Amino acid sequence: MNVSIASTVAPTPESFGVIEWALYICSFFYPLIFFVFDLIMFLAVYRNRNDSCVPVAYMTVMSSIGMLTTFAMCVNSFVYMVLPNDYFEAFISMFGAELTLAGSFSYLNALFITVLMTINRIYMALYPFRNNDVFTQPRIFFLCGVITIITFTSMIIPYFSPCYIVFRIETRSFTSGCAPNRHPITAFQNEYAIAIPVTCMLSNFFVVFHFYADRKNLYIKFMNLFLKNKRELKNNGSNTSLNDIQARRERTLMRSTTAVTAYLAIYEVGAFLIRTFPTQYAGLPEPLRIAIFYFRYESIPIMNFYIYYVETHSTRQMIRRFLKIKNKKVNTTNTTVVTVAPRAQTAGGAGGGARRPQTAQISTTLGRVE
Repeated sequence: MNVSIASTVAPTPESFGVIEWALYICSFFYPLIFFVFDLIMFLAVYRNRNDSCVPVAYMTVMSSIGMLTTFAMCVNSFVYMVLPNDYFEAFISMFGAELTLAGSFSYLNALFITVLMTINRIYMALYPFRNNDVFTQPRIFFLCGVITIITFTSMIIPYFSPCYIVFRIETRSFTSGCAPNRHPITAFQNEYAIAIPVTCMLSNFFVVFHFYADRKNLYIKFMNLFLKNKRELKNNGSNTSLNDIQARRERTLMRSTTAVTAYLAIYEVGAFLIRTFPTQYAGLPEPLRIAIFYFRYESIPIMNFYIYYVETHSTRQMIRRFLKIKNKKVNTTNTTVVTVAPRAQTAGGAGGGARRPQTAQISTTLGRVE
């Protein structure tokens, strides 16, 4: 989370007009809706924990992170709206740093886990028949645990220093306990967090380009420019159906990668622009600065809903089954499923059901690789 430029005068609920009340009410109920979604997703994943076609590890971790993030956001808005100013200040003095730690930790941890998802996706794309042996469920849980410990350590050190961070929703800013200074770790995270979604996007673009270049013989054509003995081009036209599937997969991966990464970058790109042009930002009209803040702030809780419900067909179907909502006809153009082995898993427990073969799914959306 980044230190934002705050309003010079903090409004109080007593001075709210209709627009201010609408904004703060939305800032409470909007994340509350996605808290409920994250809870439903967590319960649905638990029920289907033996389903080999569901990214159980990622969805469990991301839904837990999402609930912590949305809980912190709801509490921030709720206490500001209902508590008198003196009580609100007392609440911030007692719990503000802890609440900010919870929200900032969950947000940053989600960004780091997307790096693991991207590595998993790249490995699956390059070695689809080895993925289930390398990125197993226990190993993904272990790696997510390591990432969580590292992230929490990097957040708890500034918390115990004089430069702890407190988020104040009434001024729409993160303030440092040693302002105008910040802890070196906080300053580093604020400065370079934008590199995470950008790196993930470029990595996924590389995978898409690799498949495209290989299918179009671009590598061989480029090498033939420098070789005396020209290499023979691969005949990719012999299997038109497979080429069509590959081309659709490339387009879908490019579209979803661009959309998901752009979404993840909303908050960080906004923070980067504010840091780069602070004078110009401070000169904007107050309503426009409020709109920019809420556009960035409210983009955070929707992440799991967008990735796992809007963009990912298999997990959307799972959640709809859990809610007993009738599923539509399956669209088979979004995912290429390759049977790896004839082994079958018995889906026992709460998620019991039919036996199904172990498969390797070529992911088209972030976090779908299992």
